Amino acid sequence: MSTHSLPTIARLLNSRAGPSPLPALLYMTDAERVPNPLPVIDQLTPGSGVIFRHYTSINRLELSYKIKDLCSKRRLLFLVAGDISLAQSLNADGLHLPEYLVNNTPLSVRIWRQRPGKLLTAATHSQRSLQKSQTLGVDAALLSPIFPTASHPESLTPNNVLGSLGLMKMCLNSPVPIYALGGISDNNACQLLKCPVIGIAGISGIADNGIA
Repeated sequence: MSTHSLPTIARLLNSRAGPSPLPALLYMTDAERVPNPLPVIDQLTPGSGVIFRHYTSINRLELSYKIKDLCSKRRLLFLVAGDISLAQSLNADGLHLPEYLVNNTPLSVRIWRQRPGKLLTAATHSQRSLQKSQTLGVDAALLSPIFPTASHPESLTPNNVLGSLGLMKMCLNSPVPIYALGGISDNNACQLLKCPVIGIAGISGIADNGIA
């Protein structure tokens, strides 16, 4: 593994932030780009986190149980995105809110926030949603897109990405810890080294990296 690999840089950024229950690396599952995420998850370093999305998967419930079990065996944090009922039934380690739930938050999210030892993270794309995340008491926000990414086609236009400088500015004004998300890979992760982020989140950048 390169000394400048994405996972290595994620761990360095996390350690700089000081003691925290938040993992350095968050792998986000994606039904279209990585239909079977189990092999990727099986290679993650213990202490990393997995955000289960797979919103459109036919076997979503079955897969969620398999991933939860694998995370337990691999000592990984297991978070469920956008489905509070599923997060509760699986006794997930955390709940992840897509930005639409940040802006229109159901009461059940606030009830989740009161559960001891459970994480709450949120997807954000602006200073406004970062501020809203603070009012919800999130543990961290996933800010994107940092670099061009297939997850956000609009980001393929350079003016629609934050870049490392934009990320730095958002971090300095953020009321909550930030994960960098969007288009981050071994080739550009080193550009984040000066940014005060808690870690890195991703899909392909982590899946394509091999052992993380």
